[in-house]
Amino acid sequence: MRANHPIPTRILAESSTVLIDPPFTALDACWICGARALRPVHTAIFELSEYRRQDPELAAYTGATVSVVRCAACGFGQPAALPALPGYFDRMYDQRWSAEWMEREFTLGYKDLIFRTVLHGLGRRTGGEVRARTLLDLGAHVGRLMHLAAAAGWTAEGVELNPATSAYAAKATGLPVHRADAARLSAEGRRYDAVTLVDVLEHIPDPVRMLETARGLVRPGGWIAVKVPHGAVQLRKEELRARLRPGYRPTIADNLVHVNHFTPGSLTLALAKAGFAEAAVGVAAPETLPADAPARARLPGNAARLAAYGLGRIVPGGVHTLLGLHLQAYARNPA
Repeated sequence: MRANHPIPTRILAESSTVLIDPPFTALDACWICGARALRPVHTAIFELSEYRRQDPELAAYTGATVSVVRCAACGFGQPAALPALPGYFDRMYDQRWSAEWMEREFTLGYKDLIFRTVLHGLGRRTGGEVRARTLLDLGAHVGRLMHLAAAAGWTAEGVELNPATSAYAAKATGLPVHRADAARLSAEGRRYDAVTLVDVLEHIPDPVRMLETARGLVRPGGWIAVKVPHGAVQLRKEELRARLRPGYRPTIADNLVHVNHFTPGSLTLALAKAGFAEAAVGVAAPETLPADAPARARLPGNAARLAAYGLGRIVPGGVHTLLGLHLQAYARNPA
């Protein structure tokens, strides 16, 4: 799927080859379907100067650009090239969060609607007594989804590689949080009734491989829940914002924080390629503005987000409109 040759001073841009330094590795095929008809739709910019003391090699990518391309066959979006720096994504996500920031992330509950919606959807699909069901949250962050799952009766665990947030999640929830690769847990024979990937899959290159690994953790007949941004709609939203606000620069992938840009069709296909069945993709619940936001912004802002979510779920084709900014998928691991 991916070309393994580094291109030391160049990346593919929309109309020509742009010389830059440091090196990138070209991607010559779609990560989802393997097609090579990839059309540039956006340019991502690297700004990593904050790492200049922590990781000078990573900070050296500041000022570089890379095209985001869309597959003509399945609609999936991905970069035209990846940084050739070993461990680029691990190094970029090596944030050293403060205790105060992690506490705020856990307590404010601005993603609780997302988490509760995911848990409700999985509960309906797994059936049986909730207390007999097990759940693994991949990318558990500070453990809020695990906390809500346990409160709802699930036997919950998490996987989180960041040392600060994994330690916080374990302490805050009192639940097992594995600082181990998901593939290792699968090799150990661990299996769960449900596995969640909420706002995680968009950050991981080669997403089908990640979904295959996740499938190895789902018992036969169990379910996976995946929540990701709707890549094409997010880009349309950003382009509209730029037209309404002169000087605004649209951005969906700076630093390649979002490396995968799914559509409903490409997410369904990715799940099928990974071996899942019965995939259903709809509009995902939104984040809400946190409780400490000013009421004059929070109340109308949350009302608008909830109204858009409600309309997106009932309007025919709503998942393909600006109402569908995020995608919620469920799929089953066949028995």
